[in-house]
Amino acid sequence: MKEQGRRTILVALRVLVSVTLLAYLVREVDPAQLLVAWQTVILPFVLLAAGLQLLGVLISALKWWVLIRSSGQHVSYPWTVRTYFIGQFFSNFLPTMIGGDAVRMYQLNLRIRHPSIAVASVFVERLTGFVALNVIAMTALRLSIERFADAPELYRAAIGCIVVASAGLLLALCAAPLTRLLGHLHLPNMFNWRGKLELIAQSLASYYASRGPLALALLLSAAYQLVWIGSNYALARALRMDVSFAFMAFMVPISDIIGLIPIFLNNLGAREGTFVVLLGQLDITTERALSLAFLIFVVRMGVSLAGGLLYMLRGLADAAPVIAQDRSMDTTLAEKP
Repeated sequence: MKEQGRRTILVALRVLVSVTLLAYLVREVDPAQLLVAWQTVILPFVLLAAGLQLLGVLISALKWWVLIRSSGQHVSYPWTVRTYFIGQFFSNFLPTMIGGDAVRMYQLNLRIRHPSIAVASVFVERLTGFVALNVIAMTALRLSIERFADAPELYRAAIGCIVVASAGLLLALCAAPLTRLLGHLHLPNMFNWRGKLELIAQSLASYYASRGPLALALLLSAAYQLVWIGSNYALARALRMDVSFAFMAFMVPISDIIGLIPIFLNNLGAREGTFVVLLGQLDITTERALSLAFLIFVVRMGVSLAGGLLYMLRGLADAAPVIAQDRSMDTTLAEKP
């Protein structure tokens, strides 16, 4: 009961932070200008963006399928796609960023009866995505450096975000030696950090020997991130914005990285604030930056509804265990792009 109360408070704080930031941003603009931007949208680009997001789900599902198969488990790719879509629906329509991952873990465990593999496959699938996200962000920032000639402090802040994200990634990759080291120090086990580190270490250990599948998963992660960036770029074109793909390849990962901070609800507020600040470097107004962020959100929600349709048609075997398992999956990385 105590754990449930703590989780309720954390979710409430996320809602408060996201709503407050969104309210502040919207308060600073003319809502009529947001509607004007949407009224002139180029529909074919919106449809292209939606198609790219659907393709992104297929790529992510393929990556998860590769990792599952490398563990010696035999599941079909169509089943993986269906489960991934349902997980995405839960992630985007539940007040938590790990609901979809818990759904996928639970569904996979029902199928293979091997909980450790179910947890490890989802965790490593997320971790490889985070690796690709960081690499693309660093590369794109270098390509877009001239955009920050008049804003060196913003450039340093962007580097700081990437450095912090990379440090977190390094800690995850070094989970095994860290677990052994910290175990000898007899530190207080607040928030069950020792159990979380051990789970990360076990998840990684099961895949380190599978170099080929792990390399393929990294390539598929890069492909997904580029498709996700392409979807955002298509929506910028739909709103007739003059933004280069290289700049978008920097802005989208940065907003996703900031959105991973556990004070936002499903990246709300993080994406909008990041877009306003960074697109301002291109002399794009706050109204237009917010119109792009909101359009990305709407298209993403629309694509996620495919998972809701699949859920209604086929459903889950039992919703209650999913909720129970969701409470134990705090080690799972937040869901992306």
